[in-house]
Amino acid sequence: MTRALVILIVTLFTTVFFYLIIGFFGQRPAPPFTLVLMVSFLIIIAIGPFQVLLKRLLTRIYPEIKDVFTSPFDLDEKLEREKALLLEKMAPVLAHEIRNPLGSIKGAAQVLRSEAESAEQRNLLDVITEEVDRLNRVVTQFLDYARPYLPNLQPKSINAVIEKALTVVEANSISGRIDIQWELHPHLPPVPMDQEQIHQVILNIVINAIEAMPDGGTLTVRTFRIDSDTGDAVGISIRDTGQGIRRETLKQIFTPFFTTKERGVGLGLAVCQRIIRNHGGRIRVKSIPGKGTIFYIRLETVR
Repeated sequence: MTRALVILIVTLFTTVFFYLIIGFFGQRPAPPFTLVLMVSFLIIIAIGPFQVLLKRLLTRIYPEIKDVFTSPFDLDEKLEREKALLLEKMAPVLAHEIRNPLGSIKGAAQVLRSEAESAEQRNLLDVITEEVDRLNRVVTQFLDYARPYLPNLQPKSINAVIEKALTVVEANSISGRIDIQWELHPHLPPVPMDQEQIHQVILNIVINAIEAMPDGGTLTVRTFRIDSDTGDAVGISIRDTGQGIRRETLKQIFTPFFTTKERGVGLGLAVCQRIIRNHGGRIRVKSIPGKGTIFYIRLETVR
């Protein structure tokens, strides 16, 4: 729409300019009808339906011109689809080739531990076992990201999913010195969702928020109703009072394999984004360094 508006403005100014030139050099002023005709023609060219027809005609005659009509957004979407298909094919093979030797290493470490004579030897073998388990978790995350996330949609209460996730967090020692506040709207309509996938999203974001407050802080989780022209939706906000995220990092926060953590592969938020998109929803984040971060999730109630 913006591009068409720019084209329209430029063509209008160009038309008026040539109209004045014709009137100046001609023996008599160009009739107003000429200006009206030229403007009308250029407006028709600028609007979307004519562009669609022109695209179909030219791409039929010259197939190689197709990319000229492709917007950068479309190219990005195409590239993302191609990368997703490639990952989907590669992931099982890579997982098989990595997990098999990991299983052998863990088994050997467990046998050696049972025969170890000193506490130091047992501790070293425990480290090997723990690292093997960590690598297995990394492989699992990779598989989770690579596989197609086809949600099994059922109408569920978003508040119930959030309560379950927060209960898990509060029962775990990671919540430590964090004050967790719930502000859940009592009258929200059911949301078509895959309950396990949305639980995974909420849990992932909440844990990230807690990790961003190593010295303690406040975690606030809210749900609210959104009324719009496209239908009702449910909103979720997860706010922390932690360290915040720098602008350079914020731009890449949903990029697969991007991470600022020492022990991580950078797939958690990428998976969250894919899950929300496959639910027809949206996820975005705002952050102020030194003050905190807030994640917004929107899920439609009508599909």
